Amino acid sequence: MQRDTLIAIGTGLGSAVLFLLVLSGNPFALLLSYFGHLPLFLTGLWQGPKRLLVAAFAACIALVLLGGLLPFTVFMVVFAGPAMLLTRMALVVRKDQNGNLAFLPSGIVVSAMAVMVATVMIFVTGTLTAEGVDIQDFIAKFLSQMYSEMGVPMTSDVQGLIGMFQTYFPAIAAVSWLLMLFANAAIAQAILVRAGKNLRPTPSMASFALPGWSLFAFALAGFTVGFADGSLAYVARNVAVVLAVPFLFQGLALVHGQAARWPQKRVILTVFYIVAVLSTWSFIAITGLGIVEHLIRLRGKEPMTRSNEEDR
Repeated sequence: MQRDTLIAIGTGLGSAVLFLLVLSGNPFALLLSYFGHLPLFLTGLWQGPKRLLVAAFAACIALVLLGGLLPFTVFMVVFAGPAMLLTRMALVVRKDQNGNLAFLPSGIVVSAMAVMVATVMIFVTGTLTAEGVDIQDFIAKFLSQMYSEMGVPMTSDVQGLIGMFQTYFPAIAAVSWLLMLFANAAIAQAILVRAGKNLRPTPSMASFALPGWSLFAFALAGFTVGFADGSLAYVARNVAVVLAVPFLFQGLALVHGQAARWPQKRVILTVFYIVAVLSTWSFIAITGLGIVEHLIRLRGKEPMTRSNEEDR
């Protein structure tokens, strides 16, 4: 018992250190800070939510002592809170359609986290707008100053890039953070599976399926974009991008399910992900594919095939 508690405290302090690396200004340190969730997930997915709470508490105490209330608040909102929520949902056990005990499907977990991030975005942007802050103008000035300090000339291409970021900056920040959250959870799970310490089996990507309400939430945001204007349309547009993330995973699930039908599955998936990473627009196509899959079930009711077991 004491050993597990000390390990939890150690992982919490490790997460706090990774969080503080942002302040160093070093590019390599900034890259490492993206893995601030990893120690927390290692604790939560190995020892459960109670030990994760111990880890988060240790990290928060260290941050209050080192930096005051601001680092503590940011850490709770960006690192500890989401890690505890995702871990808690991932370890929920309930009865499936056949009456057997099973962990909460990963599609529900992903959708719930996307809705949580969208809710936070609505609250933050709504608060700023109520205070009279022009979010788009603020973002444009911030990016222009950043590029100016970097010595980047203000060409038409750079101005176009700033315009794109100005329109979708909240969504870009939220989506990149959400994807890194899932990536850290997946890395932690893979490490624990390899060590034989995981509390739940790794979900099969090929059997990933979203709940029905996920499309309703996305459609509601899209409807608001079409019929609203001004700040409301701006917030709804960015919320819609965040709520599209689950459908990206749905599209990837379809690709995994189809690749599993071939003996060269790993080669096919490797080539697919290389092409996807090299082409940003491919992720939009995959997300669209995920929406189509959600509507008409291209995989059918039984997406698993005999070779899908390797995806677990």
